[in-house]
Amino acid sequence: MLSSINKKIESLDFLKESRILVTGITSIHGWPIFSFFREFMPVEQLLGIQPPEVSDVKGDNVRSCCITDRAAFEKIKKEFNPTHLIHCGGVCDLDVCEERPDWAKQINGDGAKNLTEMFGEDCFVVYVSSDLVFSGENPPEGGYTEDCLTDPVSEVGKSYVQAEEEIKACKHYAIVRVALPLGDSVQGKKGAVDWITSRFEKDRPVTLFFDEVRSCISCAEIGPVITQILAHKLTGLFHLGGDEPWTLYEIGEYVLNTGGFKAELLKGMYREDEQDGPPRIGNVSLNSHKLNSLLKIVEPDKKE
Repeated sequence: MLSSINKKIESLDFLKESRILVTGITSIHGWPIFSFFREFMPVEQLLGIQPPEVSDVKGDNVRSCCITDRAAFEKIKKEFNPTHLIHCGGVCDLDVCEERPDWAKQINGDGAKNLTEMFGEDCFVVYVSSDLVFSGENPPEGGYTEDCLTDPVSEVGKSYVQAEEEIKACKHYAIVRVALPLGDSVQGKKGAVDWITSRFEKDRPVTLFFDEVRSCISCAEIGPVITQILAHKLTGLFHLGGDEPWTLYEIGEYVLNTGGFKAELLKGMYREDEQDGPPRIGNVSLNSHKLNSLLKIVEPDKKE
Protein backbone atom coordinates (compact mmCIF):
# COMPACT_ATOMS: atom_id res chain seq x y z
CA MET A 1 0.00 0.00 0.00
CA LEU A 2 2.70 2.45 0.99
CA SER A 3 6.16 3.31 -0.21
CA SER A 4 8.90 1.00 1.01
CA ILE A 5 12.06 2.39 2.57
CA ASN A 6 15.37 0.67 3.04
CA LYS A 7 15.73 1.30 6.75
CA LYS A 8 19.51 0.79 6.77
CA ILE A 9 21.05 4.01 8.04
CA GLU A 10 24.38 4.76 6.39
CA SER A 11 25.98 5.96 9.61
CA LEU A 12 24.85 6.31 13.18
CA ASP A 13 28.19 7.61 14.35
CA PHE A 14 26.84 11.14 14.72
CA LEU A 15 24.50 9.90 17.45
CA LYS A 16 27.42 9.14 19.76
CA GLU A 17 27.99 12.86 20.38
CA SER A 18 24.37 13.97 19.92
CA ARG A 19 21.75 14.98 22.44
CA ILE A 20 18.37 14.91 20.73
CA LEU A 21 15.24 16.68 21.94
CA VAL A 22 11.94 15.54 20.38
CA THR A 23 8.69 17.44 20.95
CA GLY A 24 5.22 16.05 20.29
CA ILE A 25 6.15 12.44 21.00
CA THR A 26 2.48 11.42 21.33
CA SER A 27 1.59 12.68 17.85
CA ILE A 28 1.08 10.24 15.00
CA HIS A 29 4.43 11.25 13.49
CA GLY A 30 6.31 12.13 16.68
CA TRP A 31 5.84 8.73 18.30
CA PRO A 32 7.58 6.69 15.56
CA ILE A 33 10.44 9.21 15.45
CA PHE A 34 10.99 9.08 19.21
CA SER A 35 10.62 5.29 19.23
CA PHE A 36 13.18 4.94 16.45
CA PHE A 37 15.80 6.98 18.28
CA ARG A 38 15.17 5.06 21.51
CA GLU A 39 16.50 1.95 19.77
CA PHE A 40 19.92 3.50 19.22
CA MET A 41 20.49 6.15 21.89
CA PRO A 42 21.23 6.01 25.62
CA VAL A 43 18.48 7.42 27.83
CA GLU A 44 20.60 10.37 28.89
CA GLN A 45 21.11 11.50 25.26
CA LEU A 46 17.43 11.52 24.22
CA LEU A 47 14.63 13.61 25.70
CA GLY A 48 10.99 13.47 24.63
CA ILE A 49 8.29 16.07 25.29
CA GLN A 50 4.59 15.22 25.50
CA PRO A 51 1.72 17.68 26.11
CA PRO A 52 0.89 18.97 29.61
CA GLU A 53 -1.00 16.54 31.84
CA VAL A 54 -0.34 13.73 29.38
CA SER A 55 1.44 10.59 30.54
CA ASP A 56 1.04 8.22 27.59
CA VAL A 57 4.79 7.74 27.26
CA LYS A 58 6.69 6.59 30.33
CA GLY A 59 10.40 6.94 31.03
CA ASP A 60 13.09 8.93 32.79
CA ASN A 61 13.76 10.81 29.55
CA VAL A 62 10.17 11.99 29.03
CA ARG A 63 8.67 15.25 30.27
CA SER A 64 5.20 16.78 29.98
CA CYS A 65 4.96 20.47 29.10
CA CYS A 66 3.55 22.86 26.50
CA ILE A 67 5.80 23.95 23.66
CA THR A 68 4.88 27.55 24.51
CA ASP A 69 6.23 27.17 28.07
CA ARG A 70 9.41 29.21 27.89
CA ALA A 71 10.46 28.56 31.48
CA ALA A 72 10.20 24.80 30.99
CA PHE A 73 12.39 24.88 27.89
CA GLU A 74 14.91 27.21 29.47
CA LYS A 75 15.34 24.54 32.13
CA ILE A 76 15.61 21.84 29.47
CA LYS A 77 18.23 23.85 27.61
CA LYS A 78 20.28 24.30 30.76
CA GLU A 79 20.02 20.72 31.99
CA PHE A 80 19.89 18.73 28.74
CA ASN A 81 21.69 21.09 26.32
CA PRO A 82 20.47 19.46 23.08
CA THR A 83 22.50 19.40 19.89
CA HIS A 84 19.42 18.55 17.78
CA LEU A 85 15.75 19.48 18.07
CA ILE A 86 13.08 17.52 16.20
CA HIS A 87 9.87 19.50 16.53
CA CYS A 88 6.76 17.32 16.11
CA GLY A 89 4.54 19.14 18.61
CA GLY A 90 1.39 21.13 17.91
CA VAL A 91 -2.32 20.78 17.32
CA CYS A 92 -4.06 19.37 14.24
CA ASP A 93 -7.75 18.87 15.11
CA LEU A 94 -9.57 20.50 12.20
CA ASP A 95 -12.84 21.16 14.02
CA VAL A 96 -11.30 22.56 17.21
CA CYS A 97 -8.82 24.75 15.34
CA GLU A 98 -11.60 26.24 13.17
CA GLU A 99 -13.49 27.12 16.34
CA ARG A 100 -10.35 28.46 18.05
CA PRO A 101 -8.02 29.86 15.37
CA ASP A 102 -6.10 32.03 17.84
CA TRP A 103 -5.35 28.93 19.90
CA ALA A 104 -4.07 27.09 16.82
CA LYS A 105 -1.78 30.02 16.00
CA GLN A 106 -0.61 30.21 19.60
CA ILE A 107 0.31 26.55 19.88
CA ASN A 108 1.65 25.92 16.37
CA GLY A 109 2.97 29.35 15.42
CA ASP A 110 4.03 30.81 18.76
CA GLY A 111 5.21 27.40 19.92
CA ALA A 112 7.58 27.20 16.97
CA LYS A 113 8.74 30.76 17.65
CA ASN A 114 9.47 29.88 21.28
CA LEU A 115 11.56 26.87 20.28
CA THR A 116 13.34 28.84 17.57
CA GLU A 117 14.32 31.56 20.02
CA MET A 118 15.48 28.97 22.55
CA PHE A 119 17.36 26.53 20.32
CA GLY A 120 17.63 28.05 16.84
CA GLU A 121 21.16 29.33 17.24
CA ASP A 122 22.78 26.28 18.81
CA CYS A 123 20.81 23.27 17.50
CA PHE A 124 20.17 21.62 14.19
CA VAL A 125 16.37 22.05 14.10
CA VAL A 126 14.04 19.77 12.15
CA TYR A 127 10.38 20.78 11.97
CA VAL A 128 7.93 18.10 10.86
CA SER A 129 5.19 19.98 9.02
CA SER A 130 2.28 18.71 6.91
CA ASP A 131 0.72 18.57 3.46
CA LEU A 132 -2.14 20.64 4.93
CA VAL A 133 -0.22 23.77 3.93
CA PHE A 134 -1.76 23.21 0.47
CA SER A 135 -5.39 23.44 -0.61
CA GLY A 136 -5.34 20.69 -3.21
CA GLU A 137 -7.74 22.65 -5.41
CA ASN A 138 -5.44 22.92 -8.42
CA PRO A 139 -2.76 20.32 -7.77
CA PRO A 140 0.23 20.27 -10.11
CA GLU A 141 0.81 17.17 -12.17
CA GLY A 142 3.10 14.86 -10.25
CA GLY A 143 2.23 16.39 -6.89
CA TYR A 144 3.22 19.50 -4.97
CA THR A 145 6.93 20.26 -4.97
CA GLU A 146 8.88 22.37 -2.51
CA ASP A 147 8.69 25.29 -4.98
CA CYS A 148 4.87 25.43 -4.91
CA LEU A 149 3.29 28.32 -3.04
CA THR A 150 1.31 27.40 0.06
CA ASP A 151 -2.43 28.10 0.06
CA PRO A 152 -3.97 26.44 3.14
CA VAL A 153 -7.75 26.33 3.50
CA SER A 154 -7.93 25.39 7.18
CA GLU A 155 -6.77 27.12 10.34
CA VAL A 156 -4.54 24.12 11.00
CA GLY A 157 -2.83 24.57 7.64
CA LYS A 158 -2.44 28.31 8.17
CA SER A 159 -0.83 27.75 11.57
CA TYR A 160 1.59 25.23 10.02
CA VAL A 161 2.66 27.86 7.49
CA GLN A 162 3.18 30.29 10.35
CA ALA A 163 5.30 27.70 12.17
CA GLU A 164 7.39 27.07 9.08
CA GLU A 165 8.17 30.78 8.79
CA GLU A 166 9.31 30.85 12.41
CA ILE A 167 11.56 27.83 11.91
CA LYS A 168 13.30 29.55 9.01
CA ALA A 169 14.89 31.90 11.52
CA CYS A 170 17.01 29.00 12.83
CA LYS A 171 20.68 28.94 11.87
CA HIS A 172 20.55 25.34 10.64
CA TYR A 173 17.10 23.89 9.92
CA ALA A 174 15.18 21.38 7.86
CA ILE A 175 11.43 21.59 7.33
CA VAL A 176 9.93 18.23 6.37
CA ARG A 177 6.35 18.27 5.13
CA VAL A 178 5.00 14.81 5.79
CA ALA A 179 2.01 13.36 3.98
CA LEU A 180 -0.72 11.60 5.97
CA PRO A 181 1.06 9.06 8.23
CA LEU A 182 -0.60 5.67 8.52
CA GLY A 183 0.21 3.34 11.36
CA ASP A 184 -0.24 2.68 15.04
CA SER A 185 -0.28 5.53 17.56
CA VAL A 186 0.99 5.37 21.11
CA GLN A 187 -2.56 5.76 22.50
CA GLY A 188 -4.17 3.46 19.96
CA LYS A 189 -6.65 6.16 18.96
CA LYS A 190 -4.74 8.80 16.99
CA GLY A 191 -4.30 8.86 13.26
CA ALA A 192 -6.46 7.67 10.39
CA VAL A 193 -5.93 3.92 10.78
CA ASP A 194 -6.50 3.85 14.53
CA TRP A 195 -9.60 6.04 14.29
CA ILE A 196 -11.19 4.08 11.44
CA THR A 197 -10.35 0.77 13.10
CA SER A 198 -11.80 1.88 16.43
CA ARG A 199 -15.08 2.76 14.70
CA PHE A 200 -15.27 -0.49 12.76
CA GLU A 201 -14.52 -2.55 15.87
CA LYS A 202 -17.58 -1.02 17.53
CA ASP A 203 -19.73 -1.61 14.41
CA ARG A 204 -19.96 2.13 13.87
CA PRO A 205 -20.00 3.42 10.28
CA VAL A 206 -17.33 5.71 8.86
CA THR A 207 -17.92 8.22 6.07
CA LEU A 208 -14.80 9.18 4.14
CA PHE A 209 -14.22 11.47 1.16
CA PHE A 210 -13.77 10.24 -2.40
CA ASP A 211 -11.92 13.44 -3.33
CA GLU A 212 -9.54 14.13 -0.44
CA VAL A 213 -6.25 12.73 -1.67
CA ARG A 214 -2.98 12.23 0.22
CA SER A 215 0.33 10.57 -0.66
CA CYS A 216 0.24 8.45 2.49
CA ILE A 217 3.38 7.25 4.21
CA SER A 218 3.89 4.52 6.75
CA CYS A 219 4.70 5.73 10.27
CA ALA A 220 7.56 3.22 10.36
CA GLU A 221 9.30 5.06 7.52
CA ILE A 222 9.47 8.48 9.15
CA GLY A 223 12.08 7.81 11.83
CA PRO A 224 14.72 6.40 9.43
CA VAL A 225 14.24 9.33 7.06
CA ILE A 226 14.62 11.94 9.80
CA THR A 227 17.74 10.14 10.97
CA GLN A 228 19.17 10.28 7.45
CA ILE A 229 18.45 14.01 7.29
CA LEU A 230 20.39 14.53 10.52
CA ALA A 231 23.23 12.24 9.46
CA HIS A 232 23.63 14.03 6.12
CA LYS A 233 23.04 17.48 7.67
CA LEU A 234 20.46 18.31 5.03
CA THR A 235 19.01 21.80 5.35
CA GLY A 236 16.08 23.50 3.67
CA LEU A 237 12.57 22.38 2.74
CA PHE A 238 11.65 18.80 1.86
CA HIS A 239 8.54 16.78 1.05
CA LEU A 240 8.09 13.26 2.38
CA GLY A 241 5.25 11.16 1.04
CA GLY A 242 4.46 7.80 -0.49
CA ASP A 243 4.73 6.88 -4.14
CA GLU A 244 1.04 6.89 -5.05
CA PRO A 245 -1.94 9.05 -4.06
CA TRP A 246 -4.68 7.56 -1.93
CA THR A 247 -8.13 8.92 -1.24
CA LEU A 248 -9.48 8.81 2.29
CA TYR A 249 -12.10 6.38 1.04
CA GLU A 250 -9.37 4.05 -0.27
CA ILE A 251 -7.72 4.17 3.14
CA GLY A 252 -11.05 3.09 4.61
CA GLU A 253 -11.21 0.23 2.12
CA TYR A 254 -7.71 -0.85 3.11
CA VAL A 255 -8.63 -0.95 6.83
CA LEU A 256 -11.90 -2.67 6.02
CA ASN A 257 -10.27 -5.40 3.96
CA THR A 258 -7.25 -6.02 6.15
CA GLY A 259 -9.38 -6.15 9.29
CA GLY A 260 -12.17 -8.25 7.84
CA PHE A 261 -14.89 -5.79 8.86
CA LYS A 262 -18.39 -5.59 7.41
CA ALA A 263 -18.48 -3.74 4.09
CA GLU A 264 -21.57 -1.72 4.98
CA LEU A 265 -19.63 0.09 7.70
CA LEU A 266 -17.71 2.12 5.11
CA LYS A 267 -19.55 4.95 3.38
CA GLY A 268 -18.27 7.60 0.99
CA MET A 269 -19.11 11.15 -0.01
CA TYR A 270 -17.70 14.14 -1.88
CA ARG A 271 -16.43 17.21 -0.08
CA GLU A 272 -19.04 19.46 -1.65
CA ASP A 273 -21.80 17.34 -0.10
CA GLU A 274 -20.60 17.80 3.46
CA GLN A 275 -22.59 20.25 5.57
CA ASP A 276 -21.19 22.31 8.45
CA GLY A 277 -17.81 20.63 8.38
CA PRO A 278 -14.38 22.30 8.51
CA PRO A 279 -12.69 23.31 5.22
CA ARG A 280 -11.34 20.21 3.52
CA ILE A 281 -8.34 19.80 1.26
CA GLY A 282 -8.54 18.29 -2.21
CA ASN A 283 -5.60 16.49 -3.78
CA VAL A 284 -2.52 17.43 -1.76
CA SER A 285 -0.25 14.67 -3.03
CA LEU A 286 3.38 15.52 -2.39
CA ASN A 287 6.23 15.19 -4.85
CA SER A 288 9.07 13.72 -2.79
CA HIS A 289 11.62 13.43 -5.61
CA LYS A 290 14.00 15.98 -4.06
CA LEU A 291 14.46 14.14 -0.77
CA ASN A 292 14.36 10.71 -2.36
CA SER A 293 17.12 11.70 -4.77
CA LEU A 294 19.31 13.10 -2.03
CA LEU A 295 18.98 10.08 0.23
CA LYS A 296 18.22 7.35 -2.32
CA ILE A 297 16.10 5.47 0.21
CA VAL A 298 12.68 5.14 -1.35
CA GLU A 299 11.87 2.18 -3.53
CA PRO A 300 8.67 2.19 -5.65
CA ASP A 301 5.84 -0.01 -4.46
CA LYS A 302 2.57 -0.67 -6.22
CA LYS A 303 -0.91 -0.43 -4.76
CA GLU A 304 -2.25 -3.71 -3.53
